[in-house]
Amino acid sequence: MRKMSTLMALLITGYILGVLNFLLMPKYYIAFGLKGFVLSLVALGVGLILIYGELEATRKTRYLIHEFMVKVSRLPAITIILLMFLMLFGAINLYYSGFALLKLFDLGPTMLILLLLVIVTLIWLFLIILRGRSVEFIGILAVLFIVFAFVSLFLMRAQVYDFVRSETALNYLNSYRHAVLSFDHPLTARGTIMMLITVLLSLGLGAGVYYVLGSFAPSDLDFRKLLAVVLLLQILLSFTAAFTTVYAIGAAYQSYENNQIKYKQIHEELGKVFSNPNLTAEEAMKKYNQLQKVLKGINQTLTNFQKVKGYASLSDENPIRAIETFYLIPDIIRESGIGGSSAIIFLLMGSLFLAGFTTLIVLVEIGAQISAEMFQMKRNTSVSFVSGIVLILSAAMMVSGIKVMFLAALLGVGGLIIALEGAPLLVGVSPVDRRLIGVGVLASAVIGLISLRTMLSFKGSYIPLGILVGLLLFLPMLFNNYLMAGSRRGR
Repeated sequence: MRKMSTLMALLITGYILGVLNFLLMPKYYIAFGLKGFVLSLVALGVGLILIYGELEATRKTRYLIHEFMVKVSRLPAITIILLMFLMLFGAINLYYSGFALLKLFDLGPTMLILLLLVIVTLIWLFLIILRGRSVEFIGILAVLFIVFAFVSLFLMRAQVYDFVRSETALNYLNSYRHAVLSFDHPLTARGTIMMLITVLLSLGLGAGVYYVLGSFAPSDLDFRKLLAVVLLLQILLSFTAAFTTVYAIGAAYQSYENNQIKYKQIHEELGKVFSNPNLTAEEAMKKYNQLQKVLKGINQTLTNFQKVKGYASLSDENPIRAIETFYLIPDIIRESGIGGSSAIIFLLMGSLFLAGFTTLIVLVEIGAQISAEMFQMKRNTSVSFVSGIVLILSAAMMVSGIKVMFLAALLGVGGLIIALEGAPLLVGVSPVDRRLIGVGVLASAVIGLISLRTMLSFKGSYIPLGILVGLLLFLPMLFNNYLMAGSRRGR
């Protein structure tokens, strides 16, 4: 029983600590400082109320998720909605896990589809072959990626401080490092609401996972202690990613200055070439090409610096535009030539990949359990069904417009999906404290409505389409009575 409790703890840890802890949370922890962190604790509290309620509801009743929705809350349509959101959430996790490998191995974008296929194939094999051992495997990966994240930070910190020499670069680095631990930075309305929805989504709510986990959790497992540990790890990991971004800003500016110095040197050498009548045209052209290469490096390092700086400074920036900025860090490290660059990139992108990979394994497993229960599929068929849909949706994200649509759907309606996920706990004979759950559902709905309006305020023709896609997920609610009647006929 103690072993099972440990494995459940690692399973939930591996699921919750995902890509959003790396891709978006650092932005708000730097831009808002400790004000943002304190405010994020409110959203974390709301999320943990819902998570605890969902875990306890199915653990005490011992119903499976669809069974719970039918027999307790009489809302079977919600199971379908959660399954569809799960596959959308899984596709986004798969895409950004593959993108981490792309940066790790410094591959071209055309290789992404192959990486996505490899990742899904691995997950399929793990879930089919390992079966009962898959929880232990997820636990090992969860521990590994946490270790990778912390080691990469300390290694990067040491190497960046050895690399950064100019006063301006040090000022940038130190000012943003101070910002993370400061109460001086003001909050903005758009940035605050996007931070709150990011926190809720980073907990993995909206996909029905906790209902399923509760249905087979040990009766003596203390979820409150477990969730407290996971909460602490999530906060530490988000701060780790924030400081990693800070060190990248300092390295990016130093790289820009190094290229400027190199440009001046080569420019002077080129002037000497032209003033020396004994040097050939070939030598002059060679020196000119070197100058152009350095000039290109200046433009690239300046662009990288401005993007990372904007990510850390502009709290009300469109999160869809900001979400891939973290992937500039390996480019900055490679171009700078700082010591231990290969090890830093391996650990950093490795931890980001494992964060998405462990979340993805749980999503496919839970999705397979839900679809097997709802559609009476065999396990192998349901695993293939869910992993196949996730792969197709993720591959579609290689089209820029579709990627924007899916991210807009996630961020725009995610809060409303989370509120809907908690709603079954408020009806029927659910064995939870409805007052607390009501607060969680109401807070999620308010955050969801404001985040939907906020997403629509950002420019881009694909964002409203994404919101529409997200709202279409609610369509099964129109057929809830029909599904209830079908459930009664099935019995």
